[in-house]
Formats: sequence, structure tokens, C-alpha cells
Amino acid sequence: MNASGTGAVSTEFDYGAGHVDPIAALNPGLVYELGKSDHIAFLCGLNYTSKTLQLIAGEAVTCRGNTLPRNLNYPSMSAKINGYNSSYTVTFKRTVTNLGTPNSTYKSKIVLNRGAKLKVKVSPSVLSFKRVNEKQSFTVTVSGNNLNLNLPSSANLIWSDGTHNVRSVIVVYMTYFPSDDWSALPTRFGFWPGNPTTTGEVSSRVFSARLPVVCRQIHDKQPFGMFKGENGMNYTFSTFLIEAILIILFIKIVYFLLRPLRQPRIVCEIIGGMMIGPSMLGRSRNFNYYLFPPIANYICANIGLLGFFYFFFLTAAKTDVAEIFKAPRKHKYIAAISVLVPIACVGGTGAALKDKMDVRLQKSSSIGGVTFALGFTSFPVIYTVLRDMNLLNSEIGKFAMSVTLLGDMVGIYVLVLFEAMAQADGGGGAYSVIWFLISSAILAAFLLLVVKRTFERIVAKTPEGGLVNQNYIVMILMGVLVSCFLTDMFGMAIAVGPIWLGLVVPHGPPLGSTLAIRSETFVNEFLMPFSFALVGQKTNVNLLSNETWPKQVSPLVYMSIVGFVTKFVSSTGAALFFKVPTRDSLTLGLMMNLRGQIDILLYLHWIDKRMVGLPGYTVMVLYAILVTGVTAPLISFLYDPTRPYRSSKRRTIQHTPQNTEMGLVLAVSDHDTFSGLITFLDFAYPTKTSPFSIFAIQLVELEGRAQPLFIEHDKRKKEDEEYEEEEEEPERMRRSRRVDQVQSAFKLYQEKRSECVKMHAYTANASKHHMYQDICGVALTKKTAFILLPYQKERLQDAALTELRDSGMLSVNADVLAHTPCSVCIYYEQGRLKNAMVRSSMDPQHTTNSSHMRQEMYRFVVLFLGGADNREALHLADRMTENPYITLTVIRFLAHNHEGEDEREKKLDDGVVTWFWVKNESNERVSYKEVVVKNGAETLAAIQAMNVNDYDLWITGRREGINPKILEGLSTWSEDHQLGVIGDTVAGSVFASDGSVLVVQQQVRNQKGGDGFLNGKFDYKKLVSPWSHS
Repeated sequence: MNASGTGAVSTEFDYGAGHVDPIAALNPGLVYELGKSDHIAFLCGLNYTSKTLQLIAGEAVTCRGNTLPRNLNYPSMSAKINGYNSSYTVTFKRTVTNLGTPNSTYKSKIVLNRGAKLKVKVSPSVLSFKRVNEKQSFTVTVSGNNLNLNLPSSANLIWSDGTHNVRSVIVVYMTYFPSDDWSALPTRFGFWPGNPTTTGEVSSRVFSARLPVVCRQIHDKQPFGMFKGENGMNYTFSTFLIEAILIILFIKIVYFLLRPLRQPRIVCEIIGGMMIGPSMLGRSRNFNYYLFPPIANYICANIGLLGFFYFFFLTAAKTDVAEIFKAPRKHKYIAAISVLVPIACVGGTGAALKDKMDVRLQKSSSIGGVTFALGFTSFPVIYTVLRDMNLLNSEIGKFAMSVTLLGDMVGIYVLVLFEAMAQADGGGGAYSVIWFLISSAILAAFLLLVVKRTFERIVAKTPEGGLVNQNYIVMILMGVLVSCFLTDMFGMAIAVGPIWLGLVVPHGPPLGSTLAIRSETFVNEFLMPFSFALVGQKTNVNLLSNETWPKQVSPLVYMSIVGFVTKFVSSTGAALFFKVPTRDSLTLGLMMNLRGQIDILLYLHWIDKRMVGLPGYTVMVLYAILVTGVTAPLISFLYDPTRPYRSSKRRTIQHTPQNTEMGLVLAVSDHDTFSGLITFLDFAYPTKTSPFSIFAIQLVELEGRAQPLFIEHDKRKKEDEEYEEEEEEPERMRRSRRVDQVQSAFKLYQEKRSECVKMHAYTANASKHHMYQDICGVALTKKTAFILLPYQKERLQDAALTELRDSGMLSVNADVLAHTPCSVCIYYEQGRLKNAMVRSSMDPQHTTNSSHMRQEMYRFVVLFLGGADNREALHLADRMTENPYITLTVIRFLAHNHEGEDEREKKLDDGVVTWFWVKNESNERVSYKEVVVKNGAETLAAIQAMNVNDYDLWITGRREGINPKILEGLSTWSEDHQLGVIGDTVAGSVFASDGSVLVVQQQVRNQKGGDGFLNGKFDYKKLVSPWSHS
């Protein structure tokens, strides 16, 4: 028989080589029956493991003896002979069943096909049957030599009783692959020899005698191929590029659409990945055929796995494991309760439903895996979701991360035990479990004793404030791949390697921060979309049907519901027991149920381990989307991170009694800004009768760390000293970089002002979007009158862009102004006051206020435009009048004919101005003037006319209560709202003043009550409005 297309001789392996007589098939005479035991014996002969056989058979299976695959009781018989020009002998064993008439006899007959050089012997050659369904066995022995390399040798065995002819084909073929002589060419099918024919064609005989391999050209060799009739989608690389574009585009579109609904990024990314899967667009044949063919999906899946591994590595590298030992006791108790209670309840539910489960889910390792996943909450998930919600630095956010970190450390050990159980279930017994645990211990010891010390040496070699050498970073990123290989080789979950490696990376600068800077964007924005595409391609909601519900889906649904409820109740109840506020306890209970990257990779791992099928995997992915998508908006509704900083009590300079201690928060990022602020503090003139209690916070931008860090140095001084005695040299070197010049300056200032100043030092390590929470939190708890911040606009023109990035002050000021629980002062230093610092507070001989500023006189002016902020500014200036080296001028601006004035504000202004004038009437260094203006232009002209007096400090209110008529036309020229219209005008380059500027904002009191259903109010906008920082 010849092939119709090529005319080449067809073989037994070609399609259409056999013919079926449908009439005769109804009465075959003899049949070759196959049972379960036959298939198991066949798989044993293919060296399937006991674990795999158990998954296929649904029960424990033991292979007995050496079963040959060719003895599978199948009608056809084939054998592959290795080698060339060698003799061979092959034996086949078969059993037939009589379905014909009783008392029938079948005789064997061998018919050799053309070109076959075979010797075939059948024993016995005659089969006699006495009854129907009787079985008889026989053996076929085939021998010969000199097989044709390109054409198999074949024969037919025919059993005949005169009525029935039962034919079986016998094929013997040869494979011979010389070493290094075979390669898969990109434009053809099959394996090519080292010296192909000149035509480049492969005969059907060669193709049929070898394992066919489909290869695809990577890219088009010809430019402008589309204009020559080429289809770019026929090439793997072109298809991959289209897939990458679509994956990233779909995820970004979903993120854009769902972000206003307060959906975290992880939910948007999972749904975006599902868009290309069989649940949505993947249902279309054309979509899959042209855009997502299997060969390109394989590439995307591997890139997606790399995305998961690098994401877990970077997150682990940011994790400070030492925080576990510093966690409060109640955090440890809540972590234990929130894990143990769900595990007990979910495990009990799984045990109760075991008889109703699918065979794969019935195993103890499967039930244990699901219980583990629902009982623990992963730290990387909490970190990423809270980061999206801007809750990292909130009290409840720190609480949740501390609790989940404690649970994760226990979870790592539980995961190792779970993998050991899986080894036992695989049929390896105690032997494989012991070797698995030994391998895990060796890997952990190598990471701790060798890799960690290597990282510490890298840190020690890195210059202070610099980035780690790029060669080290490349080697570390390659180490992630090595860790994946090792854990996979040891039989562990492949993601364990990157997590363990990340945990031994020294967090924070310089190594942790350099890793984040160099790789985080690429991992999150390019690799991770492929990870979610992998998740989406395996998620198929069409599989959730009545057929899969009873055994594959419903047990997981019930266990998930029990897990959610028990997790929420146990976390909330434990928090309430430890006297956490009700709203915060409910928020914590919701946070403990968040699901994300770790969970969905674990679900993929279940498929790989055959613990669940695709329907079970799909329902778990939908569970993650539903839980996280619902709880995230509820968390935003329940917990407002700015709510704790609102106060209904007066905390202002104006309402702080004279001759009492005044509390203030001072926030700086470096030594230079602190030096400028203490110059202002000296001018504010603290005394023994009216001292300052300063809460100085050093702001350090969070880099290379996941957890925000807030250090109260007075409280932890003794703890740090004890800790430093035990830590190693590289650790002390890293700690010394954190305790830098700023803390030394705090200490020096306290020593030189001990009679009138109490200095309390803090360090806040947080992202710039969350620094305001630490500042406002200290101001609230310490009941301070005002917050003092530096204004650093001039640093935009400096070359020190790294310092500007590290300080984060440009955005911190705006956040503090918006959420402050007290008054705020923003100090912009320039001119003579910038040099006054050198001659005052930093002078070792200057120990008291009696020798202020080398006995020079400084001219200050208050621009009083009315309103609460200007009244606050006037009270602060009044305190400065006690300083004998200051002359103060107060200029009050009034609207012409009282136009636009608010009567209430006018009366309050009159009262404060009258009080100030009466108090300072006899003070020769204080003067008071009034200026009447019609609009903003006249106001600006009047201020410019004062500039000739060369004032050293301009003091004014920021905005609240100012008559709009006085500022008419000026607001359009204001570039920076942090300083207000007048402050920005005086500080601007157009004004050409050398004087420093102090802008004051008085506290805006919060009305008693609150928002949310717990206070009887509900604002639906909180559920749909976007978060403040994306």
C-alpha cells in the first residue's frame, strides 16, 4: 500500500494502515481482553512509581516481578530492536477468549509481509475450546537479523477455525541514533541525521520508525515577511511577543477598571490572567489557535514560574525575621489562636467529608495540605495588599504583619512536614521521608552557615551609602535559580528554595535595598503578569458542573467556608480578649483571611502533586478572588488610617498656657535640616519656666524592608546595648550606619540645652507615603502643641538627588498638614539665619540662652492677615519676644471698607491683636502696624515695600480664616500650597528676599463622633473611592 500524497510505501505505523470489517467485528470468534491488572502490569513494565500507580488506580499497588510492556494483552505485537546488523529474538505472550461456538478449534498461520526477514513460531499452534468464554494462552517467538533501518519488518498471525479469521499484526523495527549525529531542525518535522539528503526531505519510513518531534521556527529570517505573504503568527517568537503584550495589557485594563472599587492589585491581576484562560477568551478556538498555541504557552508558563520564584525571594529578602523575637506577647498569642483554631476546625471538616471526596483528595496529605493553606495567612500576601491600601505603617497594619510573620515561621516547618507526608504517600515509606528531611536540613544549614556569611561579607565591603556591586547582585539572582533546582531535586515545594534564600539576605540597605532597586520593577511589572497568566490558563469555571460538584468541588467549598469563618472569629475574638478596640479587631479578622500569590502557587502545586483536579483548583482560585475582593473594601470601610490622629481637644500654641512645658514634634531626615530647625528652636526661646519637650524623629525611607520600623531610642537603649554584645561584627557595622549623625546631633543638643529642653529621640523607617503616620502618632500620644517640619524646596536644585529621595520630605509635609492632630509649623531657612546656626547651637561654648547668636540683633516680622492660622502665628511670635536679641514687627492687613470680612473671625482677630499689643506695649523691640488694601495686588505691593527693611524671618499663617479679598488674584501665582499663598510668595525667587520663612497652621479640631456604621453613620463613597496613593 502506498501513501496517496507521496507515493511512498506505507508501514504499519501510518494512519489508515489497518482495515476494519464492521460486519465481521460483530462476531469476532476470539478476542484479546484487557483488565485492570493488565494495565497495571503494563505500567509497572514502564517503571511507573508506586505513587503514580496509586493515583491512577485509586488504591495501593505493588509491582510484582519484571513485567515487559510488550506482553500487554493487545491484539497487535511490536518490538523495538536497538543496534544495527545484530541478531535478535523476541517473545510475546497473549491470552484469547472464545466468543464463538463451544467445542471450537483454532489453528495458527503466519503470513510474512513483503521484505520481511522474520522467523515466527507460535506455541501452542492449535487452541481448542470446549465452552464459550474459555481462555487460552499462547506464546509468539520472533527471531531474525539484519533489520532494515528505514523499513520495519512485519508479519500477520491468523487464528482460524474455518469460519472466523482473527488477525494480529507482528512488527519488529529498529532505532539507531549515533551520538551527536542527530539534531532537530527548526523548519522540518522529525530528527535529521548529521548528513541529510540534498533534497532535505525525510521519507515517511524514517519518520514512522522514530519518535516524531514537532519543531517550530523561532522567527522569520526575511525582513518585511508580511509583504511577501508570510504569517508572523507561524513563528514562536512572534507569538510570544503578542502573548506578552496581551497579558500585560489585560491585567492593566482590569486594574484600571477595578481600582475605583478599592480592589487590591492581586485581585485585578488574577482576573486579568483569567481573561486569556478557558474561563473567558480562551473558550474561543480561534483565540487559542492563533494567539495562545500550546508551544507558546509552554514558554509563558515557565516565565510565570520564574516570576513567582523571584517575587517570593524579594519579599523574603525584605523580611526582618528578628522582629519575631521582639513581637509583643499578645501578638504571639493571637497568632497561635488564629492558626490553631482554623486548622483544627478545617481538619475536622475534612475528616468528616473524607468518604465523600474524590480519590485524590481523600489522602491524608491532600486534606492536610488544604487545612494548612486555609489555616495560615502568608506574610507576603498581607504585605502586598496592605501596601496597596496604604496601611503598612498603620497600627493595625503593623499588628497584622507581626501576627502573620509569626505564623509564617511556623508555617515553614509545617510545610516541610507536609512535603514529608507527601513523600510517604508516594509509596517511598520511611526511607524516603528520612532522606527528604536530611536533604532539607543540609540545605538549611548550607544557607545559614555559608550563604548568609557570604552576604554579610558583601555588606561589609560595600561603601556606606552606596549600592552593592552589580556582579554580586547578578550572582545572587542566579542563586535563586540554583535554590529552585535544589529544592525541586530534593522533592520539596520548589518555592521553598527562593523563600529560604531570601530570608538569609540581610534586609535593608545596602544589599536588600539594592536588590529591590535593581530587580523589583522588572519582576512585578514583567514577570508576574506571566505568573497570573499561568494561573488563568488553568482556571476553568466551565468545569464546575453537577458532575464535579459532589466529590471534587463541594468538599473544598465546605472546608473553605469553615476556614474563613473560624479564621475571622478566632482572630477577632483573640484580639478582643487582649483589649484591642472593636473596630481594629474586626479589621484584623478580615486581614487574616486575605489570599494572594503564595496561595495560588500552592494551588498549582496541588495539581502537580495530583492532590486536586482542575475543578478543585478552579474553586480555590475563585475563593481567593472572592475573599480578597470582598474583604479589602470592608477593611477600608472599617479602618481609616487617619482616624486615630483626629482630636477634638485643643492642641495649639495659642491654647498652651504661659510658663508651662510645651511639647513639639520635630521631624528631620538628615543632619543639615536638623541644624536649621534647632536654630529656630533657639529663637523660640525655651526657658526653665517655659521649657520645651521635643520629640525628635529621624525619617528614613523604607528600602529593602517589608516591615516599617519605629524605634524609641530612650526605651530601647538598654535593649540595644545588650543586643550588640551578642551580635557579630557585620551586624554591628550595619547597625552603626543607621545610628548616624542625626542621632548624635539629637544627643548633643540635649546635652547643651538640658536646663530648658527635654529631647526624646526616635527613628521612623517607613515609606514616604506613610511617614506622616509616625509623626502624627507621636504628636497625638504625647499631646504636643505643634509639629515642626523643614521645607526643602531649594534642594530640588541640588545635585544630591539621592538625599532628596531618601528624605521623602516633599510629600511628608503635605500629608502631615492634612492629618495633623495639632498645629504645624513649616520652616524655610535661608539668609543670615542659615549662618546663625554655626554661631549658636553647634558652638561648644554655647550652653545657655544668655549668649544667643553672638549678641547680634535679628529682625522678625509677622504678616497678620487674619484667621486661625495667623492667630496661631502671632502667639508663636509672642513667645519669641522674650528673646532679647530679636526685634519683632507685626503688620496687620485689613480690607478696604471691611469688604469680605467674616464678623466672627474679625472679633477673634481683634481680641488676639489687642491681647498681644497690651502685653508688649512697653517692649521697645516690638512694633505694630496696620495696612489697608483693596485686593491681592495691593497686598503684594505692601509686602514688597517691607522687603527693604531686610527682615531675617517672615512669619505668617498658612490659609485658614484669611479674608479672600486680601488675597484676590494671588492664589493663581502660588506654586506650592504647603506654604500657603503668602508664604509661597515671600519664599519665591520673584520676591528676592534673603529672609527665612515660617508658616503656621493651627489645629483643625475634629467634631466628636466618627464615621462608619459603628458610629451610626455610613458613607458609601468610602467603598468606591480610590486610595490616596496608587
